[in-house]
Amino acid sequence: MLDIKRMLIEGNLRFHLKINQDLENIETKIKLPRYPVLILTCMDPRIDIHRIFQLDPGDVFVLRNAGNLCSQDSLRSILLAIYQYNIKYIIILGHLDCGMTKINLLELKRNVPYEFLPNTSNETLDLFAETRELFKPFNDELRNIKQQMETLHRLQLHNQEVKILGMLYDVETGWVLEYERFKEIVSIENFRNHYKTILREKQYQFIDFLKTIEDEIVKKDEVRRLISETDSKNGETDQFLETVKIEKEELVELDVNVKTLRSGKIQNLNPLHQTLSIKIPKIQFPGVKIYIPKIIRWKKEI
Repeated sequence: MLDIKRMLIEGNLRFHLKINQDLENIETKIKLPRYPVLILTCMDPRIDIHRIFQLDPGDVFVLRNAGNLCSQDSLRSILLAIYQYNIKYIIILGHLDCGMTKINLLELKRNVPYEFLPNTSNETLDLFAETRELFKPFNDELRNIKQQMETLHRLQLHNQEVKILGMLYDVETGWVLEYERFKEIVSIENFRNHYKTILREKQYQFIDFLKTIEDEIVKKDEVRRLISETDSKNGETDQFLETVKIEKEELVELDVNVKTLRSGKIQNLNPLHQTLSIKIPKIQFPGVKIYIPKIIRWKKEI
């Protein structure tokens, strides 16, 4: 059985390992959030706001619930963000393949304790009225985004500085579509019919984006090349220093041999019958003269 607690704690330990290795950092002295933005999105685990928009922790407020709905509790957080933290942009980020379009009301009605269901009028013929009121399912992701935007537009009557934006995330491709690309599309079925055209437009947008950052890419490649060359030169320098170290050791050994010859430790040896073999190391010190002692070999006359 999966130990969830252990998995999470070990994940936090790995996080602290990265902190100790300077691979992660915690900023506590910055103004939160860094940008005056709140994103209301779904609780679907495939939606990672920081990954999708390449944001860092602390950059924006993120508010999540099932179906990115502007519920009463969501409104409480939104009002707090506007009037306490001066948020200027509220983004409704819906997504395709949302689980709220696949809710089984019969199963929920059977399994959810009745005490958690809201009271509804007995006159309704809807057998799932309480369940529907609590979970608020929908069958069209586009219409849902537009409905949440309309709900929040009331805020602009009191604060015109607040901007309400809608976006749609495709969990299969990673594209985020701006509201302008689907605001004229009346239904999700119609959206699917236009999807190839929309996708092609996003690809063109991506190409234009690459052109704008071409200089940035070239500069990064140049930096990588310089770093690579520096590493290569550092490797050559290390190799040279290692060679110098070896040759220095050989010189020390030679000096020991010479001192030994000059000492009285070999006075009892007959130099006329002694063969001397001295290894002269290869010297590679530019501009430095090395003086090697001259050794005279005596030969006995016959």
